[in-house]
Amino acid sequence: MRMRPTRAFTLAMLLLLAAALLVAPAGAQQKVNLVFSSGPTGGSWIPLAGATAEIVKKKFPDLEVQVEPGAALVNMEKMRNDKADLAWSMTNVLHDARTGIGQWKGKQTDKALYVATMYPNVWQLVVPADSPIKSVKDLKGKPVALPARGNTSLADGWENVLKANGMKLDDLGPKNYGPVASNAEAMKNRQAMAVGWFTTVPASFILDLGSTMKLRMIGLSDAEFEQIKKINPGFVRHTIKKGTYAEQGIEEDVQTFQSPTILIASSKTPEDVIYRVTKAIVEGRADYVNVTKAMKDITPQDLGRDYGMPYHPGAARYYKEIGVLK
Repeated sequence: MRMRPTRAFTLAMLLLLAAALLVAPAGAQQKVNLVFSSGPTGGSWIPLAGATAEIVKKKFPDLEVQVEPGAALVNMEKMRNDKADLAWSMTNVLHDARTGIGQWKGKQTDKALYVATMYPNVWQLVVPADSPIKSVKDLKGKPVALPARGNTSLADGWENVLKANGMKLDDLGPKNYGPVASNAEAMKNRQAMAVGWFTTVPASFILDLGSTMKLRMIGLSDAEFEQIKKINPGFVRHTIKKGTYAEQGIEEDVQTFQSPTILIASSKTPEDVIYRVTKAIVEGRADYVNVTKAMKDITPQDLGRDYGMPYHPGAARYYKEIGVLK
């Protein structure tokens, strides 16, 4: 029996419609999934990465940024092994990894490329104000709360500060390793007499600790800083202004040091993708103030600051377009 023309036409149209639904529309953007290795629990890097993911998605809905916990050294290792597209780092870590010195001796990598500068990553070491500890050397034999192994605040913070004073980790007393939140909790419970991290100013862990006790911040003398500069020339002097932590008991200027927090990207992540990530960050930079005041009034020139390290091609293209790079 022959099919009626009307039925045949209807069936043909249904088949064509079904086929059309299986084919993506011409010119439609395909989803791009990016892994962003951020920071330890309780620090500023996780919420900063979350803000970055939102800023990027708002500008380019096809870019899906998945935020994972991390730390500067862990992040570089992930990128070296092609397990991250984006990550937070520090100028000293990127320099060491690309030149194969320090922690990266025998593990040199050129996969990590510079994208943007976010804010100063400042070394901040605090003790209870009612303790006898007034210098790094006074920490000998004292219980301390330390960042987890693999964290920059341990390797480039604690170890360098101790080395500048002729000390090492073994010279400290009982050690409690963990994320910044658990470090602060250990000091609240008097299980530790000191907590020190590279982070923003003001630091959330200091504000938290200062709500339960008065604090003293241990600064660094010029002689100590000169020793740190010999260890890694990427560090720069930094002054935490009086009044920053007045409510927490710290009433004077404190001389310390810092290494800028930077965004890095894998050389394997396409140029067009990082171009769009960079564009979104620069144009949406005002949103970062909701995470940290350290990024208030940041400019495109600040974000694209040149440290003499290689830019990701996508970032370089965008900065050239807006006149930040020549």
